[in-house]
Amino acid sequence: KQWYLRRVRVVEWFKEDPENCVAILDATNTTQDRRDLILERCLPEGIQVMFIESVLDDALIEESNIRDHKIRCPDYQGCDPDAAFKDFSSRIQNYKKAYETLCLNKDRELSFIRVSDITQFHINNLVSTVQSKSAYFLMNIRPHTKTTLYLSRHGESLFNEEGKIGGDTNLTDNGIRYAKKLGKFLQENNLTEVPVWTSIMKRTIETCSHLPNQNVQRYKCLNEIDAGRCDGLTYQQIEERYPEEFALRDLDKYNYRYPQGESYQDVCCRLEPIIMDLEKQDQVLLICHQAVLRCIVGYFLNLSTEEIPYIKIPLHTVIKIAPVAYGCEKEEINFGVESSVTHRDKQTQESIERRLLALDMSNGDSGTITENKNGHSGVIDDDRDAIQT
Repeated sequence: KQWYLRRVRVVEWFKEDPENCVAILDATNTTQDRRDLILERCLPEGIQVMFIESVLDDALIEESNIRDHKIRCPDYQGCDPDAAFKDFSSRIQNYKKAYETLCLNKDRELSFIRVSDITQFHINNLVSTVQSKSAYFLMNIRPHTKTTLYLSRHGESLFNEEGKIGGDTNLTDNGIRYAKKLGKFLQENNLTEVPVWTSIMKRTIETCSHLPNQNVQRYKCLNEIDAGRCDGLTYQQIEERYPEEFALRDLDKYNYRYPQGESYQDVCCRLEPIIMDLEKQDQVLLICHQAVLRCIVGYFLNLSTEEIPYIKIPLHTVIKIAPVAYGCEKEEINFGVESSVTHRDKQTQESIERRLLALDMSNGDSGTITENKNGHSGVIDDDRDAIQT
C-alpha cells in the first residue's frame, strides 16, 4: 500500500504549480483495492477523481486494435508482428483473470465513464465541467475511424499580396492558378467525392469554385481569426498605431486578444464542435485560413499552446494529416505556385521586453494599456474612448 501511494504523486504534482489543474493517472488499476487507494490519497486533499473504464468484448475490434496500434508501440519495436500479437493477447488474458470491473451498484457514488465496445457509454455522477467535457470528448471520438485530413488555405488573396491581415477580399491571379491546380490534384488522386468544408469568406468560396467536388459545406466557425480594430492593416501599421498591443501579442500570442477581436484561444473554443465532427469522418478536405488551420493541426499533432500560433501553414500547399499508431503524421504537398509569405517568426523574449521598456506605458502617444478581468489587453486612445475587448 505505501509503495503504491508513493507512486501516486498526483497530490504533490498539484501542489508544485497552481496552474496544474488536471492530472491523468495512466495506470491499469485493475482491482477495487487499487482504486480505493487512489480515492484515499486524493479525496482528503479536495481532488475530484473520475475513473474511465474501457471494456471490450468484441473479438474483431480487439484484434484490429492490437494489430493497428498495440504491436506498433515501443515495447514491440523490431518484433515479428505475429509474435507481438500473440504476446499482447496473452497480456489481455492475464489482465482478465485479475480485473475487477466497476460495479454499477457498489460504485454508484463514484464519478466514472464506462465505455463498452467503443460505442456504448455509461456515465455516472459527473460533478464538474471538466468531467462533463471529458464525457463529451469520449462520446465523439471514434478510435476505429482512420480519419485522413487534407488541409489547405485559400488561394492567395489581394490582402495577402498587400501584406494586410483579415479582410474579405477575392483571389489574385496566382490564387486562382492554385485553386485550379488543387482541383486537378483532387481528380488525379480520386478525391473528387471527398466532402469539402470551408468558411463563409469570399477567398475560400472562390477557391472552392474551381474544384470538381460537389459536396461543399460552409461553416462560419471556420472563418479566420477576427483581428478587430487591426483588420485590414499591415503588421507595420499595427506596430506604428498600437505599439503596446503589437508587443503584447508577441509576448503571449495564444492568449492575446485583438482589441474588439479574437485570440487563438477563442478560435480553438469555437472550433471544438467541428474538430469533434472531424474525428468521425473518413476523409475531409478543409479549405480555410492560417490561424484556423494552425489550431486544427495543433490538435491532431498534439502540439502545445505555445507552438500553435507559430505553426507554418504556407499558401498554395496541401497538408495531409494521416493517423498512425499513437498519433498522426503530417505531409506537405506544394504545387509550385508563387505566393506571398504570411508567416511571422516568433520573437525572442529579450527583444519583446526591450520594446516594452522603450514604450511609455502611461503617457505614450499611441495610448496606454488597460487590462480587463480576463487578463486580455485593450488600448485607450488619446481621445480616451476605451476599446472593448
